[in-house]
Amino acid sequence: FTAMCLFLGYGFVLAFFAEDKTSAFSEMFNYFASWVPPFVLGYYITDKISKYKVLMLYFAVFTIVAVFSVLAYYGLFYKQIFNGHFAGEGLYGHVNAFIWHISLGAMCVLVSSISLIFLLFKGGLNAKKRILLLIFSIFWIIVLVLTGSRSYYIAGFITYCLILIFYIYKFKRIKIPLIVISISIVLAGIIYFTNPYIQQRLKNTSLDSESSVTDRLNLYPMAFEIFKKYPLFGVGPMQTVNRNEIQNSNLVASRHLHSLYLNLITQFGLIGFALFGYLIFQILKRLYDVYSRENSLFALAMIFAWMSLLIGENFDTILRGPRVAMDYFWITGLILGGTLIGKSKKVDKI
Repeated sequence: FTAMCLFLGYGFVLAFFAEDKTSAFSEMFNYFASWVPPFVLGYYITDKISKYKVLMLYFAVFTIVAVFSVLAYYGLFYKQIFNGHFAGEGLYGHVNAFIWHISLGAMCVLVSSISLIFLLFKGGLNAKKRILLLIFSIFWIIVLVLTGSRSYYIAGFITYCLILIFYIYKFKRIKIPLIVISISIVLAGIIYFTNPYIQQRLKNTSLDSESSVTDRLNLYPMAFEIFKKYPLFGVGPMQTVNRNEIQNSNLVASRHLHSLYLNLITQFGLIGFALFGYLIFQILKRLYDVYSRENSLFALAMIFAWMSLLIGENFDTILRGPRVAMDYFWITGLILGGTLIGKSKKVDKI
């Protein structure tokens, strides 16, 4: 919480000195509203049973929405209800589940990482529960495939590999990982060869032809030029730079650079980048402390989930705004709530 306040306080100071104060304060309020209230709301639920019920309700509701989204994607349910999108049109749209497909990709990796951790690391599960967790994990991996989010294809693949490697390292067993891998590959292969949209998304991923890729690549040298001119403090939250100040660039310093790290280094400078790094370090440190001390599988799962988000943020900036950021900070707060008390008296082992 202290690390969060340091970053946000620094950002609000930059906003006070920004040229466009309205957009700067709006951006910082977006950070604040997406991080602090969800984290605090989660953190102050300290009872183990309450945490479990809240998380199970959350996963149940989100899964029901995802099921309807998959049905809608294949034309078996309404694609839109009350301006909320379950899926795009036909097989050429995204599975949406009421959020943008990239955000859904991040949430898919979050939920599937948690279910995989419990499938692999939870002792004493009977066969029925293991099968249920296996189906649940595979379902969310398939939803990830249907999002068409290539950034979270990469983040998910790396995250799942890390989870399986950690499991094999810890237990020296490979049977369940092989089952998960085999089923996922078969189902993903079926989707790929029967879905023109997914084929198009992957085949068009070119470093020199597809605009969504080339635009991102063009932002890197531009961001470097901005960084050279404003290294310590950046240009300020949601501020733009006159293109005349940037050599050999046809682009204005966008308010959204399709990379959280480019956004941080250009808008908040080295100081802001370091404060954000300190925040992430504190989150991972606390989660690992809870995992090692309380054997909390939720804490272990969130370590991998945060890793996936940090990988995905190379290609987008979803930590800037609601839903994904709110869910990550809320679940993190929920897991950490009451665990400081547990250092002296172990009252919480979720």
